[in-house]
Amino acid sequence: MHSLTKSKQILDIGTGRGNWAIDVADMFPDTTVRGVDLFPPPGEWIPPNCIMEVDDVLQEWTWRQPFDLIHMRQLIGAFTPEEWDGLFSQCYKSLNPGGWIEQIEGDPRINCSDSSMSTDSSMVQFTEAVFRAGKEWNHPLDTLDTMRAAMEKAGFEKEYRWPVGPWARDPTLKEAGRLHYHQWTAGTEGWGMYLLTKFGFPTPWTKEEVQVLSARARKELQDPRVHMWQYARRVWGRKPTEEEMKVKSEGVDMDTVM
Repeated sequence: MHSLTKSKQILDIGTGRGNWAIDVADMFPDTTVRGVDLFPPPGEWIPPNCIMEVDDVLQEWTWRQPFDLIHMRQLIGAFTPEEWDGLFSQCYKSLNPGGWIEQIEGDPRINCSDSSMSTDSSMVQFTEAVFRAGKEWNHPLDTLDTMRAAMEKAGFEKEYRWPVGPWARDPTLKEAGRLHYHQWTAGTEGWGMYLLTKFGFPTPWTKEEVQVLSARARKELQDPRVHMWQYARRVWGRKPTEEEMKVKSEGVDMDTVM
């Protein structure tokens, strides 16, 4: 975030409750932060330099001011591959030269590095079923694996193990795992219901089947002896300046002139 000290315009795509946009606006009072989503955030106080908007980012953007940073996270399943390409193209066009784009996504599938999770884990069954349903719907949930190539295609990583539950020893990971646990327990059934009843494999599931497996998965989540985690990856890209683009087009090796 140190690179934002001189930023003037920031866009948060898929802002949800607006927490990230509000926090950044508080940190950088001279910067205008726009949070955009399909639904308005809860009616809470926001800093005067934070603007919440309802808009569809797949449509042609109408913001006149280019951005210094475009941020998005946890948008897996939101778009088709073609829509992702269009979104990244819009981002590229709407960044100032030298501006940045940052995206953070997680792999919905569950992992475990020790023997604390059973081989017939309900959480594994649930997340694998949802992952497959996303593919059937043509809204793949593998954004973690595809976003880097999609950014490069538009013109533009560090991988993490994200704990599910407060079992990690590291204080930061423990807190992240605690929050991630609450996200899973609150959203398991809602997340899987549409996907599995519409696109479940080999045939769509019944509502009752989703509820049963969701309940088993939530029960498994509550067992502190199970050390489950998911992959998460952060990707960021910078739009080159006009001078850098000129050097690239002339075939000059930047490594030899730095």
